[in-house]
Amino acid sequence: MDDLTQRLNAVTLTPSASPIKTGQKPRLVYVDGMNYSDKFFKVGDHWCFREARQNISKMVKHARESNIVLKVFLDAYIETDEALQKWRSRREKEVRDRTRNMPQAMNVLIGEMFSMAGIEVAYSVDADNDDTLASHAQHDRAAVMSRDKDFLRYNGASYRIYEDFTYKREYLHLIPRKSTYLRREISKRDIHKPKPAVRSTDPGFITLPDFYLRGSPSPLTRDCGNLHITVRSLRQAYYASLGIKTAVREEFPTYRTSDGDEGVVWLVEDVLPSDKYHDLLKSPEEAYEHYFGKLVRPDGVSNRDWDNHVYASYSVVFELCALHLGTSLFELLCTYAKQPSKMREP
Repeated sequence: MDDLTQRLNAVTLTPSASPIKTGQKPRLVYVDGMNYSDKFFKVGDHWCFREARQNISKMVKHARESNIVLKVFLDAYIETDEALQKWRSRREKEVRDRTRNMPQAMNVLIGEMFSMAGIEVAYSVDADNDDTLASHAQHDRAAVMSRDKDFLRYNGASYRIYEDFTYKREYLHLIPRKSTYLRREISKRDIHKPKPAVRSTDPGFITLPDFYLRGSPSPLTRDCGNLHITVRSLRQAYYASLGIKTAVREEFPTYRTSDGDEGVVWLVEDVLPSDKYHDLLKSPEEAYEHYFGKLVRPDGVSNRDWDNHVYASYSVVFELCALHLGTSLFELLCTYAKQPSKMREP
């Protein structure tokens, strides 16, 4: 049992989601972190990471004023075949439709921002994030905050479910789930025993050395190619720095227009580690200049899509550098990234 659970293992949830009186034990609420990304990030604006940090800090501040202790759960990887198929379908649609509503590596940023605010973050490494969160909440006598109806599926679950939050003066107001209807196609399942393992820090690319699967980081993948492929040699240097000796199977979506067979395809390649560009891992600015110093904007691209594409180019480089340097992606973005719209003529 971890320290947080030991301190709060006697938590009894009050029926109300209103602030509790002084002297009462804190309420422990386990948050499905990615479920509320739209409360932190502005949809369609990938450069709003500073604003997102302010939004997360506000949530944490109001939670403390309300005697609520938050713990945020994030997926380290997509575990189930069902979830993976949904994920692939969404990535294909993004490439096809030239869309990307939320920023590349948003899960990394959310974890970093909650950690910076002093909140414990749990990365699910042994099971699906829903299964992990439900099990921990049940065993620790915590409430669940998620919009996902899947939390109704667990046999014997006694945790309270909140589906949203808002602010009332200086307090965090939790909104209980109203509907308890579970669709027939969602199968019931038992709560994991014992609790699935979690990590308190971002495990990075947990599927290594076996494979590396990523989506479409930019709204312009159809026009400019997948940026993950562009920085492959930097990733090879990262593999080498981890001591990986064998080939890593990489897979990304891209768009094919040749051979009369237009559409989204998943490119798969076995990639060997190489330390050729190892020095670039230690210098985010030089790494960015090496790979994206001469970005060319396609004709007809809106300012917003171009800004978001440029953000993605910084993100795919800095994500690797941050892991190697042991620093945060957020700090690298704040220090080095330059938003095109901020440099345009008014």
